[in-house]
Amino acid sequence: MRFVKTALLATTLFSSHIITASADVNVVASIKPVHSLVSAVMKGAGTPSLLVEGAGSPHTYALKPSQAKNLQEADLIFWVSPNIESFLESSIEGIAKKALAVELIETKGLTKLKFREGGNFDAHD
Repeated sequence: MRFVKTALLATTLFSSHIITASADVNVVASIKPVHSLVSAVMKGAGTPSLLVEGAGSPHTYALKPSQAKNLQEADLIFWVSPNIESFLESSIEGIAKKALAVELIETKGLTKLKFREGGNFDAHD
């Protein structure tokens, strides 16, 4: 059900912006789970670029120049929040001035789980 709501939100966001048919939509996703969701919604309409690749941590990540260029050219940016991708907040404000940044933590109807620790969850520093 959450996937359906997320897909509906993303579809609404895409359709709410008027972009000419000949123009490509440059979409950037911050982390792998967000990239996966956005890719599924965009299937057949393009592929979003991913910022934090490999084993990179969104908590301590530093943008590469090519990624800063992707942000500068982005039309849409999907990210979770400054608490997760702290490196991205100032980059969105300073580099991605023309992009619509969608902070997913602010999604209406999103169910936020309480912080979990112990048992199956590793302790956090």
